[in-house]
Amino acid sequence: MGDSREIFATFIGALVAVVLQVAVAPNIALFGAVPNFMLAYCLVIAIARPQSAGLVMPFALGLVFDLLSASPVGAMSFLLVLASFAASRIFSVVDNGTLFMPLSILIVVTLAVEMAYGIFLLSSGLSVSPIEAFFYRGLPCTLYDAALGLLMFPVATRFIVGSQKPDMPPLR
Repeated sequence: MGDSREIFATFIGALVAVVLQVAVAPNIALFGAVPNFMLAYCLVIAIARPQSAGLVMPFALGLVFDLLSASPVGAMSFLLVLASFAASRIFSVVDNGTLFMPLSILIVVTLAVEMAYGIFLLSSGLSVSPIEAFFYRGLPCTLYDAALGLLMFPVATRFIVGSQKPDMPPLR
């Protein structure tokens, strides 16, 4: 019974992430940095549910992101699957029961995804230097996505995971 509620809540959260990406993200861009609600959501779910986080949702959200943007199709799908898997496994290993570890994993993995996505964009013909891609796209988007993840994490722990799960860090 609890599993079906978690799956339903995760699905609804994914739909909300898609709607926010389409309707809100372009309108809150700061200096060319557009937030990636789908990346933040996938990482939050992977960290909040490390033992049961699947790879189908990150693939589907990444594919939707790729189809909605002018990026190479499959780039974000690949990165979201890889990042979700890595974040869930890293969290399973280094979880110490505090809020510091999930948040630091979220920030580090977000930076890795944004840097790898920048490399994909550069290799597909984006006409900027790697330094410009890093400072004007990678870092600002990382900060934006990490801030979104920080806002989503308490909501995910409350509604998707529930308070009775032993593998969740307490909100301190």
